[in-house]
Amino acid sequence: MIKLPESLRNLFGTHGEPAARMTNAPLFVTGSMRSGTTFLVDKLSSHPQLLKIGVELNQVWTDIGGASIKGTCEHKVAADASAEYTYQMTAYFANFIQESRSFKRKAMRRYAKYFHGLGRASYDWENIIPVNKSPHLMNKLGYVGALFPKSTLILIVRDVYSHSASMKYHFEKLHKADGRTYFMEDSLQACYSQSYGEVPDGRPSFPGDFSIIPALWIRMNTLAFKELNEATFQQKIVVSYEDLVTNQKGTLTAIFEALKLMQSHATASSEIAEKATVLVNTTTKGNPLEKWKDQLSSEEVAAIDSALSKHAEDYAFITSSLDQLKIRPK
Repeated sequence: MIKLPESLRNLFGTHGEPAARMTNAPLFVTGSMRSGTTFLVDKLSSHPQLLKIGVELNQVWTDIGGASIKGTCEHKVAADASAEYTYQMTAYFANFIQESRSFKRKAMRRYAKYFHGLGRASYDWENIIPVNKSPHLMNKLGYVGALFPKSTLILIVRDVYSHSASMKYHFEKLHKADGRTYFMEDSLQACYSQSYGEVPDGRPSFPGDFSIIPALWIRMNTLAFKELNEATFQQKIVVSYEDLVTNQKGTLTAIFEALKLMQSHATASSEIAEKATVLVNTTTKGNPLEKWKDQLSSEEVAAIDSALSKHAEDYAFITSSLDQLKIRPK
């Protein structure tokens, strides 16, 4: 076999062993449903280095990530992690990034940017960071951190009252569309499960029992903050939804600085933070911090108050953890 001179191998890219190169660890974004995860990731993915991978990858995590999300959102801990699942998810991220460099995908992003103002068309592929957001990773922080210990986690937390109002509207809309019902599992580490028929064993469900919404908010946020301390992410960022709404520029600026992105993209970071964007994933019009007062009945507000009173210690833990750990707007 004739071996080409190195200059020609460089020209034609025919080296037997392509040069090794480091890749950036993923960025994971999670928080309770209706807490601003979509809005935050849409803003972040406008940055040249931050590529949103799919929508939430719930089916992907279920099929190849070792973590059931579809149907039943099971709790996973660090001890459940294995190299196999790290490999499978890393390969998925790498394949997604490679496909995203195609003309077809660029055209799709250009369309989304032009008509919806979301994301960007072109990215810094040599320094790209895959971004996976899913509320269903909220009860798997230790697990995800064990799979990707060099990764970054962003946890966003929203006030229980506005969260509950948004969840109520969201669940009612889904139920009307396809008959979907969400219910509570017995496990204190499980998130919502869903059914398109009869709820198993008559478990508390919504539509029907509004009290499960604040109860799940308390359960998931308590679990997340407890596991956040031990999870082995290289970086952990906690964001207050209310800060993001009231001080979008300052909060995004602080997040971009914390992520330590390439200095060459500093102008892009500033422009993204400067551009005020209406929360695209809100369910109804109005101030997302105040409209719950009109959306919730007195009985529903009382149900939230009762849940907070019943779990006063957990609620105090959540609020104090958020206040202590949340990133401060610049």
